[in-house]
Amino acid sequence: MNGYHQKTPLEGEVRIPSGCAISGIISRSGKRFSGREAISSIAVMHDRSNGLGGGFAGYGIYPEYADFYALHVFYYSSEAKRSCEEFLEEHFDLINLSKIPTTKQHAITDEPLIWRYFVTPLPTKLASSQLDEKEYTSRCVIKVNKEIDGAYVFSSGKNMGVFKAVGYPEDVGEFYRLDDYEGYSWTVHGRYPTNTPGWWGGAHPFSLLDYSVVHNGEISSYDANRRFIEMFGYACTLMTDTEVITYMIDYLHRKQGLSFEEVAHVIAAPFWSTIEGKSQEEREVFTYLRNTFASMLITGPFSIILGFSGGLMALNDRLKLRSLVAAEKDDRVYLASEEAAIRVICPEPDRLWYPSGGKPVIVTLDSQQGGQDEHQLPVSGL
Repeated sequence: MNGYHQKTPLEGEVRIPSGCAISGIISRSGKRFSGREAISSIAVMHDRSNGLGGGFAGYGIYPEYADFYALHVFYYSSEAKRSCEEFLEEHFDLINLSKIPTTKQHAITDEPLIWRYFVTPLPTKLASSQLDEKEYTSRCVIKVNKEIDGAYVFSSGKNMGVFKAVGYPEDVGEFYRLDDYEGYSWTVHGRYPTNTPGWWGGAHPFSLLDYSVVHNGEISSYDANRRFIEMFGYACTLMTDTEVITYMIDYLHRKQGLSFEEVAHVIAAPFWSTIEGKSQEEREVFTYLRNTFASMLITGPFSIILGFSGGLMALNDRLKLRSLVAAEKDDRVYLASEEAAIRVICPEPDRLWYPSGGKPVIVTLDSQQGGQDEHQLPVSGL
């Protein structure tokens, strides 16, 4: 070939990143810290994304509005904004509204209008709906996303917020000025879409109420999971498999009352052969969960970090086909796709480990120990 010879690389000479990067940090004491650490962590994994999506979720960032739902909304037209605001005024008491502050970044283009609303359900509307306020709010969010063309509520929890865009995550963090926010936990995602478009709504995290999910992988069971969850009023409109994970977790934890550990045993259920080797009590629990929620088993490679009020959960698929590493230092717990993403912000952790497939790492604030969820431990899944 004209004297040209291509050298075959040796194993280890070429880095194959397996697409997408995830990272999470939590202070178990509840001490708040800026989003800068999350930006620094994800920037190390730049090669795992391709500039088609990045985003952050911060918890504890709105203490002055902690009792109100913080709705973050993308608008693609002024008409969509008018329609959405009319809907919000009809169903909620609007405490405060404003544009979300941003700083222009050369790498972030074609941004929609990005607004923020602090709201609480109107008492008369809530009473007539015969729903609790979380169900009422979630139904309103789903209705906006499904029926108002050009409007997308991408964050809807209390004292938390999602910030996402099309771009590399480190640029997204600068765009949203995350140095100006402080939270007790942060999650972050760098996206490498393989079969879905790169658009602002499709970037991670995906969120409903206070749940947010960042995900590395590809769900082969997406269509079966989607058909099942849509029977319960959810609408998967955002062209990515991560959306269905978020809705399934909301359904299992909030609506069905499962602990996060039990949720993990549903979506990353042990093989039947593994269940057979458990004690009788464990066999009964695992068999019940597998049979009752069979359509919510996720198949395919994945690693996820779930954010929720008061904690984080990290989980691999049961075969551990995607990388996930965890570490502890003092009151901090770190989770990431790569060890380097932890060591850049915590060079000498007290403990570092690689969680087993299908075994969740669940971290809660010290103030939540002994709370309602008896399965949540300060750090479980060691």
